[in-house]
Amino acid sequence: MRLKPVVRRPASNLPPPIAEFAWLTGQWQGDGYGGPATEVYSAPQAGGIVGHFLQEDGKGGVLFYELLQIVPRGRSLVYRLRHFNPDLTGWEDARGGKAVEFPLVAVEGSRFFFDGLTLVREGADALTVWVKIAEDGKPATDVPFRYRRLR
Repeated sequence: MRLKPVVRRPASNLPPPIAEFAWLTGQWQGDGYGGPATEVYSAPQAGGIVGHFLQEDGKGGVLFYELLQIVPRGRSLVYRLRHFNPDLTGWEDARGGKAVEFPLVAVEGSRFFFDGLTLVREGADALTVWVKIAEDGKPATDVPFRYRRLR
């Protein structure tokens, strides 16, 4: 399923204040990419939100980790992350060490559209994160990560 923004906020309304993302605060767990996944977000602090992600391999081990942040950039926001192997070697280190970035492009109600990643709030304790993923030379597809809030 591909989610596309229907209504965009006028540029003068971007970015939404980081406080609009306070609902993310806490621990989320659910189905990820080949196994259970967990995301944890801090409360908004110092102008941004930080968090981490754990993707299990489906066999009781770790497939990979992410460190992430949602922070202002110019007149908008960016969702930024770095990937790490189970031994904490960084995926992005081989490509200059820069984080993967998803700039905010639109907001529609409880949908926050970043370029390549969409957060969909589905009630007080449900979240779906759609991530555009390309593998092995195949075209990118939108992959859902469906979560329930643990706390």
